[in-house]
Amino acid sequence: MERNNYDIAILLATYNGGKYIWEQLESLFQQSCKLFHLYVRDDGSSDDTLKIVQQFHEMFPDKVTILKDSQKHRGAAKSFMYLLENVDSEYYMFCDQDDIWLLEKIEKTFARMKEVEVAYAGAAQVSGTAEAEKVAKNVPILVATDLGVVDEQLNLLSESFNKDLKIDVFRKHPELICVRHVVTGCTMMFNRAAKLASLPMSPRATMHDEWVALCVHFKGGVISILDDATILYRQHTSNTLGAEQARKGFFARAIARAGQKQFFQVAKLLHKDFGLSYLKFLMYKILYSWF
Repeated sequence: MERNNYDIAILLATYNGGKYIWEQLESLFQQSCKLFHLYVRDDGSSDDTLKIVQQFHEMFPDKVTILKDSQKHRGAAKSFMYLLENVDSEYYMFCDQDDIWLLEKIEKTFARMKEVEVAYAGAAQVSGTAEAEKVAKNVPILVATDLGVVDEQLNLLSESFNKDLKIDVFRKHPELICVRHVVTGCTMMFNRAAKLASLPMSPRATMHDEWVALCVHFKGGVISILDDATILYRQHTSNTLGAEQARKGFFARAIARAGQKQFFQVAKLLHKDFGLSYLKFLMYKILYSWF
């Protein structure tokens, strides 16, 4: 277990990302907030990904750790969860290998995290700073931000990915999270309590970020969405998941074979792991398909 001496652990899962990873790493070490340590797990890259990561390790030896793992090709979700399991920190952020973090991404997200902690402690009506911090730290808290969607050359395609994710609907109807991916992993920061609520990952879960968000939602936690776009979310042919899929409407996804498979996978996950009935899941699907 790696113990992080900084406030924030940034978890970066890599696989053949040599084309873009230098720009991503550069954007991390240009952040206005420096209270982080970067932990990297490579999934068996055959390009120069690890060589580039090693260069940054040499430039920032006290800020970069490469985790060794004898198992290769875990896939993105299990790679991120391996990092989460093996790093102990107060706060965590997932990082993709091909995006660009804007300069104040960590600072803005961390500030919102602290605001949520203070608000929750106040709502719990506890007296004393130490007691308030203790209460807040025991509550799973997840903060996410908006994204700017860009193409391979960083040309802006959309100023707000959150509009496609129906974040305003989610704020009014949090149960939307059961049927729509409303939290994007590369924008997330969550606390240790959220980590503990998310481990181990269910064998029925398909993506790490969706799983963490569902665990926070169903286990009495708080999900707060910041409207500022703090990341350039790069779309290209090698994306594991991209913005285009999220823009497709419910019916377009439902008639596709992949959409049908996902429908049953999510329904089973919510029923088996969180006790949501199949009937309620179907009701949510139908209700929120019109938004």
